[in-house]
Amino acid sequence: MHFLIVKKGALGDVVRTSYFAKALKAKHGAALRLSWITAPSSGDLLRLNPHIDDLWFDFDAAKPFRFDRIFSLDDEIETLEGVGSLSAESISGAVLRGERATYTADANEWFDMGLHSRFGKQRADELKKLNLRSHAQIFAAIFGVPGVTPEFYLDESCRKWAQTQLPQAKRLVGMNAYSGGRWPSKELRPAEMQQSIDRILSGMSPFADGAAVVLLGAGADFKKNQALVAALGNDRLVAICTDQSVQHLAAAIAGLDYVISSDSLALHLAIAQHIPFTAFFSPTSAVEIDDWGIGTKVSSTAADYCSYRKDADNSSVTADRILEAIGQNPHARRSDAG
Repeated sequence: MHFLIVKKGALGDVVRTSYFAKALKAKHGAALRLSWITAPSSGDLLRLNPHIDDLWFDFDAAKPFRFDRIFSLDDEIETLEGVGSLSAESISGAVLRGERATYTADANEWFDMGLHSRFGKQRADELKKLNLRSHAQIFAAIFGVPGVTPEFYLDESCRKWAQTQLPQAKRLVGMNAYSGGRWPSKELRPAEMQQSIDRILSGMSPFADGAAVVLLGAGADFKKNQALVAALGNDRLVAICTDQSVQHLAAAIAGLDYVISSDSLALHLAIAQHIPFTAFFSPTSAVEIDDWGIGTKVSSTAADYCSYRKDADNSSVTADRILEAIGQNPHARRSDAG
């Protein structure tokens, strides 16, 4: 039996979809060959996963095979043209019919909320707000498995690198306040970010005294973090550069005790490595993110919450609400025994 997963991006979606590789192998046994087509930028997220037999970056590598089933999980036209060029007994997910992107009935629950929804964009947006099921619940049905647990396979050389970069403190609290500039409304407003940091460093948070804050962000976000570190001048506030690879970001997160994050790759890497978290949401759906019993969430109270608008109103995501949500997470409270 030979299955193919086609999932290139976004990076956080690749992480949470990768949980299903183990579940598929557990269901179908050693006779299953599981291949995956992804983008080169996502390769580092999958290359160490022992449940993936083939990791490919183009459709030519898949053309010699006839697949028992293809899980087509992206809906860009170029990707769907690639899926259409392959031989398969069945396809679940996004497909091309003529020149139109659509999807198979067994994937309705997910793609009905997407760009190519059979109901149109307005109804798709309504369905996103009405949805009460998480990504893992929806995709367990698509993959035909009973469920999954988060997992990530970390490069040990990156883990050793992270150990040299992270500060020494009673608690290491990661903060990923930005979103690479692509989704401004996903980000924490600067005043709320600074107030959150001030309260954590001063001991006026559920983390108590002695916590350090590690600012996460790549590229331009790292530079913003550096500027904030310089402005605040506290030894327990550091900005860590993970531009080398997503494995370096994963390793930095693996060394933390807690993560505060936007809906982003950093959040998914925290979840995948069982790092307790508080996440905040404005344009995207909080319900869709599984908390796995280790997370709490802060959702915008604005009318355009879960609108998937890049300019959604995020003013109701405040430091007070974030710290309150952290206080509701028992994993944030540290006993003397650690």
